[in-house]
Amino acid sequence: ETWSFLVGQVTVTQTPEVKSASSGQTVTINCKTNSPVYDAGSSYPRMAWYQQKPGEAPKLLIYGATHRSSGTPSRFSGSGSSSDFTLTINGVQAEDAGDYYCQSYHSGYSDCTVTALLQPGLTAGNTAPTLTVLPPSSVEVSSKNTATLMCLANKGFPSDWKLSWKVDGNSKASETSRGLLEKDGLYSWSSSLSLTADEWKKAGSVVCVANQGSQAAVTQTLKRADCSE
Repeated sequence: ETWSFLVGQVTVTQTPEVKSASSGQTVTINCKTNSPVYDAGSSYPRMAWYQQKPGEAPKLLIYGATHRSSGTPSRFSGSGSSSDFTLTINGVQAEDAGDYYCQSYHSGYSDCTVTALLQPGLTAGNTAPTLTVLPPSSVEVSSKNTATLMCLANKGFPSDWKLSWKVDGNSKASETSRGLLEKDGLYSWSSSLSLTADEWKKAGSVVCVANQGSQAAVTQTLKRADCSE
């Protein structure tokens, strides 16, 4: 999954996207850019690594490619130069489960990507999420003349499941939130659908669809007739 601050100027590829490890193993995460980072030839190339645990803000682990931030355990180390960098965890611990971001700086703009490190013992495999569709509130429909529906997807894997909507069989534009890594190593997502009050009142059924690669789609249907006014 790639996050770009300025699209088209730099490309960052981080591998693997998902890593499963058991306690004591050595874990390596690689980050490559399509051009050398700023100060690539110095002892302080502009590459940083961050760790984000479920429900917490990202924490700086490594800066200048190789320098550990204050409080970073010695099992974490960074290496690399120019446009190819690696984060290594020697003797990974259960507490290390989370998302790991590499961030490069390229003379005025930056880019970052993310790798999910699963809890030890969790097998990486496809897990279909459970969907819940929430109807709009009657207050919103009556007072704002709009109808906002929510689709919640819980306990899925990997992180790239996407949610989409259909109203009476017709696709509706929407966006899926970035997968939130939970403590059990599975992900949750959400998506909202905005309709006018008139569209909602005329709808027969609204379907939330979850898709991931070649996996079978998961659907959840909300029938308008089952909702109270």
